[in-house]
Amino acid sequence: MTAGVVALFASCSDFEEINKNPKAANAEDLMPYWALNKAIMSDQQNPNDAERVFVLYWADIARQDGENSGRSVGGSNDEWAGCLYNLTRNCVNSANLAIKIADAALEGGNLGEHEAGLFANVKQFARIWRVYLMTEFVDSFGSFTFDFEANTPEYKSVEECYDFMLKELSEAVPAINTAYSGESSTEKDADAAFQLDATKWKNFGISMWMRCAMRLSEVDAAKAKSNFEAAVAAGPGIRTTDGIFRIEERNAWNDLAGVMSRTWDWQEASHTFANLTTNLGGAKAEDILKDPGKRFYKNAPLKPEVVAETYGPYIKDASTYLGVHMVDKDGNNLYESNTDSPTWGYFFDGIPSKLDPRALVYFTLPSDYSNRIETGYASFPNSTAPLNVALDKANNSLQINTSFAWNGLIAGYGRDDKAKGNGLVDASGGNYGKTYPALAERYRNSKEFRVFFGPWETYFLLAEAAVRGWNAGMGAQAAYEAGIKASFEYLNVDANYEAYINSEDYNRVGTSVKFTHTAEPANYTINYLDPVSGDVKTTEYKYPDANKILYKGKKLNDQLTKIITQKYIANTPWLPQENWCDHRRTGLPFWELAVTTTDFPYLMEGAKTAYQTGQKPGCYAQRMNYPNSFKNASPEQYQNALSLMGMTNENTITPLWWAIK
Repeated sequence: MTAGVVALFASCSDFEEINKNPKAANAEDLMPYWALNKAIMSDQQNPNDAERVFVLYWADIARQDGENSGRSVGGSNDEWAGCLYNLTRNCVNSANLAIKIADAALEGGNLGEHEAGLFANVKQFARIWRVYLMTEFVDSFGSFTFDFEANTPEYKSVEECYDFMLKELSEAVPAINTAYSGESSTEKDADAAFQLDATKWKNFGISMWMRCAMRLSEVDAAKAKSNFEAAVAAGPGIRTTDGIFRIEERNAWNDLAGVMSRTWDWQEASHTFANLTTNLGGAKAEDILKDPGKRFYKNAPLKPEVVAETYGPYIKDASTYLGVHMVDKDGNNLYESNTDSPTWGYFFDGIPSKLDPRALVYFTLPSDYSNRIETGYASFPNSTAPLNVALDKANNSLQINTSFAWNGLIAGYGRDDKAKGNGLVDASGGNYGKTYPALAERYRNSKEFRVFFGPWETYFLLAEAAVRGWNAGMGAQAAYEAGIKASFEYLNVDANYEAYINSEDYNRVGTSVKFTHTAEPANYTINYLDPVSGDVKTTEYKYPDANKILYKGKKLNDQLTKIITQKYIANTPWLPQENWCDHRRTGLPFWELAVTTTDFPYLMEGAKTAYQTGQKPGCYAQRMNYPNSFKNASPEQYQNALSLMGMTNENTITPLWWAIK
């Protein structure tokens, strides 16, 4: 490996000697799949990196985690950004090393037929994985380098990086010979993802090819189409559960620990996620709560009388009831009202009678911890007693019982002094966990698999391609419904599938599930509870104004909106970066404008009055700032990287090349 690669990508100590001269060792001493596996396992992210990158950056920006760290409103943290910057570069270094070792061994000509075939494949696997790693970097920061052989690597534009990645995939995928896979336990154990199964690696490469091609849909449709159709022609991609690219977690402080496992991170449901899943799909809450799939309740399936007694009093029809109006006796709003969310200002004090069944797999309802399959997670409240919040400081009799309440923390709440003051967004005393749904323990306890690419995403990519008029090899509706089915089956909630895909119920932002149901929603009269009088009153429920949303289609219920909405829900919680990318690329699904009592300092178009004029790209975080370590180590390339994105100074609001401008 050349000095330039070593300088840019600091080598891992395990491979230090190999890195100096791969040709100096015998093939039996150096196995390319060892370096590849290190590139894979390191990207799993150790607890330090995972908390800072996966949770505090990606999940926050992607509106999955409502516990706003400030990243969703354009804030930057140099240390956290440095974690991703260094992690990705080191993983790319290991992937490069795998390629070098394979080339050196094949050039030596001393390999048997199986080893020669396997090593040639491992080189292609490493090229595919290197593309994935590059997307983590490019889609987060922007400009990167693929000049791996240079003594002084030069940063390239986002467009050039994507051209390189698409070319790599177009070469690596057809070069895989599926006759040569891992055979011995030594070989299979050296690949945490696919055990060196050539067919699975090829399918992953095809699905990655589709993902990278689709990223260009809004900026270069012709290039996106030609690459996507070439990927479809190359094979099926990941379409089955046994083909998922996923890595098994380990409960330890190492690279295999769960990415969402830190006990002090609340990881509450976001307001965005709550709006998207409420009323969606027609599944009845009492049926979901019985948990016939045994995915979240320890005594599942729960008997009807248990559901009726424990949860029945809290189940409320969210299509006719909006919640408790957050006002005091003088009519003052207790929540800042400057957002375009149709539900902000109301607290839904119960369980929606209809809810996307995946929602309760992902999140645990407040006061429900003792009933879930695994309990005792350190940050869950010691007491499951409901939080009774006083809505009026002068009259403590005005209360909200937060038991089993389905709501989400809104982006920007940290700058909403009103909301902070009423207890519903106050983290002290365990109030988060008593008020908002918390990420389920199954995702926190390092006993799951971290998913990097699932079959549902392949199908949703195919559905989007078909809607765009590209040759996807199957119809848009068939691919869309197959994506939902794959997601439901993976989570074992497929008992709801048939009713779900035929539902015409609108969620809180005006999107339904049924693919052929494209009627736009109409505003209507809805009930709410006046906490001062105790009376049920009515107001007009207003869906988002389609003319003011970021999505250029200006629809709330067209087929592309359905596809990206379903993709977002299916990719939760494992793929926040991909959900962030989809929103930057299409403006979908609907993300409400963040709440603030003042203008946001980092968002150019994030003024507190933005909800009046409509959504713009500058209302949302578009990228991560490079860490100072890059600026200090290579000031010339740092400035080059910024200039390639049209920037003179670092900021988080400049859209990447492929994003909405």
